[in-house]
Amino acid sequence: MLKEYKKQESMITLFFIVVLFCVGIYVLFDRSIEDVVYLGVLIYYFGRFLVIKYRR
Repeated sequence: MLKEYKKQESMITLFFIVVLFCVGIYVLFDRSIEDVVYLGVLIYYFGRFLVIKYRR
């Protein structure tokens, strides 16, 4: 059970990193305020996820 939990946690982390990378590249080229806000929200929730992940 713990091994499956760690695998899911790793998949979520990988998903966040890939999405942040893709949106970051898109924001560099488009530079729309909505995209910057979206990237900020994603970074905020990724930070919250990391805090929860390492606080245990």
